[in-house]
Amino acid sequence: MPYGTAGAGTRVARRSPARARKARFSAFVALGAAAVIALAACGGSSSSSSSKSTTTKKSTGTAAAAGAAVVKTAKSSTLGTIVVDSTGKTVYTLTNGSQQVPCSGACLQVWPAVSLPAGTTKATGTGVKNVAAMGTQVTISGAPVYTFSGDTAAGSTNGEGIASFGGTWHVVKVGGSSGGGSTSTTVKSGGSGY
Repeated sequence: MPYGTAGAGTRVARRSPARARKARFSAFVALGAAAVIALAACGGSSSSSSSKSTTTKKSTGTAAAAGAAVVKTAKSSTLGTIVVDSTGKTVYTLTNGSQQVPCSGACLQVWPAVSLPAGTTKATGTGVKNVAAMGTQVTISGAPVYTFSGDTAAGSTNGEGIASFGGTWHVVKVGGSSGGGSTSTTVKSGGSGY
């Protein structure tokens, strides 16, 4: 009997620590869940604050983008007054003879299109005339305009005269010969294919 009683007593003793562990585990899980809820509540609070700040910035950014020029003029030491995008990258057109050539597919990887900022529907220019949009792509005097991935600094004109993708790339210049400050591209504005 003592052997059986000791065994039964041992079993009872084993169950008691197992129950205690289970209770501690349950308490730990409950504490962990409470901590997660508390952190989520704190995170939600700062997230809401951050969200409000971001929303304010987005509103201001959109308002600024709507009023900011998509293209503007800049001085080039070699080409005179040229057109650049809002970040200062030089703007180009692609022509073959006097006809516009569309840039698409792999061409756009090297010569990214100048596009309207998100939420903007009208293209504007500072010192640049005849700025419009064809969908989201910016045009000047009817010609779609692009930047060059090889221009590493604002105002660089490394793409001038490059023959690729079915035509020759030219910097869009602002000249004073046709009405003071008019934008001159080397293309006719009546081209098609877009």
